[in-house]
Amino acid sequence: MDLLEKMLTCSRKWFRWILPFLLVLAVRLPVHGYAPALILGAYGEGLLTADGSGEAALRVSGLLSWRSLLAERASLAFYASSVLDRTIVDNRQLYDSHTLSIDALIRSPAGLLFGQSGLSGSLTGTLEGQSPYLRPDWRIGYEGYRENLRASVTYRGYYLNQPETNEDSLFQGFTLALEAHPSIRIRYGVEILGGWERWTEWFLYDAVGGETDEKRDDVLGSLKLSAGGMIGYFHDWTIAAEGGVRWSDANRFLSSLEEGSESVLFFAVNADWAWSPHRQVSLEIGTFARQDLYIMRDALTELGALSGDALRVFSAGADLRGDWTPNDRLFLVLEVSASRRFANEPGESWWNCLGRAGIEYSF
Repeated sequence: MDLLEKMLTCSRKWFRWILPFLLVLAVRLPVHGYAPALILGAYGEGLLTADGSGEAALRVSGLLSWRSLLAERASLAFYASSVLDRTIVDNRQLYDSHTLSIDALIRSPAGLLFGQSGLSGSLTGTLEGQSPYLRPDWRIGYEGYRENLRASVTYRGYYLNQPETNEDSLFQGFTLALEAHPSIRIRYGVEILGGWERWTEWFLYDAVGGETDEKRDDVLGSLKLSAGGMIGYFHDWTIAAEGGVRWSDANRFLSSLEEGSESVLFFAVNADWAWSPHRQVSLEIGTFARQDLYIMRDALTELGALSGDALRVFSAGADLRGDWTPNDRLFLVLEVSASRRFANEPGESWWNCLGRAGIEYSF
């Protein structure tokens, strides 16, 4: 049984179990809540990468979502999406990605209890280069609010399974967040994350380069500051700055043993802007920049030798989406994205550009 057959078999078993449950929810619950939303799309797209190669592809996508009231203070939300990409030049391949999420909320006069369970994955890999994977995730938390302040504590985790690599991992962590809403036009937030990640197939090396039975463990911590709001009635914006550390016991053996090869300090900035001057037109722009400073890992030269300089990586990119609709059902869509990664190690540098145009129909 090959890899694809194994993943399909697992998916069929899961689908047979979950389908009756979803059908019952879809038939019964929306009656007491909101009507389901279904969006189907078809696109043409092109991808260019740093090695000079390019891909032209056709994409079809589907998105289903709805929310239902379970009781006066309780609600349930469901979200599912699927994307299929088929390359049409030279080596024709099929790529896919899928997402499923169920959220539950229970409100009280003092706050709300929330929980979420999700599953994302790909059977054949994605057009952007992600190998096949399966990623269940979960979170549960409590949010308290008083006047213009909201405070929350959340436990979250995920398990990432990648059959073609040795990078399977289990993450668990807690988030503390505080958000202030002085007015409808401005909001501020601060978030602290602490977590632990176990790499279930990544083993450490001994002093002579032999693989041991010890598995890699990472400890993560970060602080994020954010702000957002409205400018007039047509502009929405958000900006977030984050800094943190990943402290890892992973090592690697080249000519000698290098400890802490995956320990890194990171700093990131994200900014998003949305503009809708008319109900028929909308424009969204997203940008990001991230600096990774490896603490004990040396960059490699083109010949694979240690350079004596710590590895430094800087990544930046932007996404642009515009759409126009004549009737709030049919949408003409244009998307462009580009990203660039700079590093003082040749194998860690790359860039790519993606363009996509198509139609979406909302039922």
